[in-house]
Amino acid sequence: MEKRLMEWKRFNLIGAVCVFSAMFVMLMEIFLTSLPDGARIQLTSQQLLEMYNRNWFMGMRYMGLINIIASTLMIPVYYSLYGVHRDSNKVFAGFALVIAIISYAVFLSDNVSFPILELSKKYSAASESEKLLLVTATESLFAKGASHTPGTFPGFLLGQLGSILFNIVIIKGKQFKKIIGIIGTIAFSFLLIFEILSSFITSHYQQAMIFAMMGGISAITWYVLIGLEFLKLHKKEYSFSTGNSLEHKKSEQSEAE
Repeated sequence: MEKRLMEWKRFNLIGAVCVFSAMFVMLMEIFLTSLPDGARIQLTSQQLLEMYNRNWFMGMRYMGLINIIASTLMIPVYYSLYGVHRDSNKVFAGFALVIAIISYAVFLSDNVSFPILELSKKYSAASESEKLLLVTATESLFAKGASHTPGTFPGFLLGQLGSILFNIVIIKGKQFKKIIGIIGTIAFSFLLIFEILSSFITSHYQQAMIFAMMGGISAITWYVLIGLEFLKLHKKEYSFSTGNSLEHKKSEQSEAE
């Protein structure tokens, strides 16, 4: 029992590293927006293939590569959150974890950044007639996997819902400060509103960006607070294990006397 508890608490360090890494990745996404090909403008399939040929990384980033990296880093974070709350609210925390994992699987299955990378390699060496076929193939993938469109909405929807559920668990629990759960709920609710508006009401995209900005700032704050809480838990674990070691040594010395 004690060993299992120690393993869970040590995993909090992994959670802290991953949540800070995810925060760095999202900040990098903001920086990339200022670079050539970084602006979030509507592209045709041909323009997308040309972007891939100019800079494959920026092309994949346009199709959600940064979101893939950030989502992958968040899996250990959600698992750590489940571990922290497994005793106080195992059912609800477990359900939130399941939703988060399903959202990750759906998001990866919808993402087409890698298939388009392969098409772009063929496009650069293709004849004019072949390019037309490749543009048509890209168009079908583009419709399925472009970020902030109906094609990728299910993955984003489940992802935001899973995050909101975890923050409700935090609010109801006593392991973390309730303000952390409140900030997280607000952050991911704003991001969910942004996804709905940007996916289905494209004429109001600029207005939707207001929710994205508020949600993004709140989410970064949440990442920092969650990471610090994980580090505190890991430090407690280290102190606990050190204390146990000292007690064990004292016990051995007493027996020897």
